[in-house]
Amino acid sequence: MALWKQGLVALLLVVAALAGWATLSPATAPAAIVDVAKRVGLPVPEAAPEAAGGGFRRGGFGPTRVVVGDVGAAREETRLSVIGTAEAARSVTLFAPDDGLVREILFSPGDRVAAGAPLLRLDDRAERIALESARITARLARDRAARLESLAESRSASAVQLEEARAALAEAETQVAAAELALERRTLEAPFAGRLGLAAVEIGQRVTTQTPVAPLDDRGRILVRFSVPERLAARVSRGDAVSAETAAYPGETFTATIVEIDSRIDPESRALTVRAEIANSDDRLRPGMSVSVTLAFPGAERVAVPAQALQWDREGAYVWRVADGAVTQVRVALTGRDDGVALVEAPLAPGEQVVLEGVQRLRDGAEVEIAGDAPSTRPGERS
Repeated sequence: MALWKQGLVALLLVVAALAGWATLSPATAPAAIVDVAKRVGLPVPEAAPEAAGGGFRRGGFGPTRVVVGDVGAAREETRLSVIGTAEAARSVTLFAPDDGLVREILFSPGDRVAAGAPLLRLDDRAERIALESARITARLARDRAARLESLAESRSASAVQLEEARAALAEAETQVAAAELALERRTLEAPFAGRLGLAAVEIGQRVTTQTPVAPLDDRGRILVRFSVPERLAARVSRGDAVSAETAAYPGETFTATIVEIDSRIDPESRALTVRAEIANSDDRLRPGMSVSVTLAFPGAERVAVPAQALQWDREGAYVWRVADGAVTQVRVALTGRDDGVALVEAPLAPGEQVVLEGVQRLRDGAEVEIAGDAPSTRPGERS
């Protein structure tokens, strides 16, 4: 063989030897080779700790160090977040009780008033005169009827005269009642206790029964009106608790209770109108506020694993279960997530452990060493 061919073969043999040297260990490399390597200054792989049965592990590597987390159980929830509108428990717009000229306004915007409190008076001079006239007429009719009753007893008056006098008295008393009603209608009274809004009239203004005076709201309770999609309509019931938030009080959650449910689905929006009640004795909430409402519909109980434990390949999701110092790949079907926890369908039991960190070198049956535990993700234990 030519010298240049012999040199080329020798060079190839040297390259192949160097490439395979990294895979050798003192347990597998011949002692002579190890000795020569040390003399010429080549790195020699360190020996791995002996296994329980004696000798070095294959390749010179020990168990893979991993961080694990606990498997738990949690109930799956369907959450619905919608925007609703706050309404007063009772809310009306007050109108002028009769046609006339405004003489007095007896409230200021924002006042809290009791039921029956006078709020506005119209000019009532004509009604007072009419009432006084009706009372005089009734008094005269009463006196005449009394005289005729005395005369009828002595047969000085006929029964017909007595009946006419009695009819005249009844009509006069009716006129008095009508005059009293007309006078009462010159004053606007609060139909229920509540808080008044801005006045829409001024003293001296001529109004009619179609003229709005002011809004009146009973804000002791606030009703939040919102819509529930058709697919969840059957799962809403009176008495269900919901949480509510408003931009007026960032970060604060109000507890509400469903008190009213519409009898039908709106055919245009395909949604069910619902009202939830919030106690408002401190008068912090106002009608018209936008309210973010959240409803939780509990579902089936699921296996809960830390979301960090989920791994993916072409076949889908899986986790590494740790048992007896080794790992096993377990296929899972993801059904939901909640605050760093994944809800899955899988052959796992609460209390088992799954790998969170150190998954790069794992395979079925690989031995592992637990380097630490992640914070618990069991329901009720998350911080």
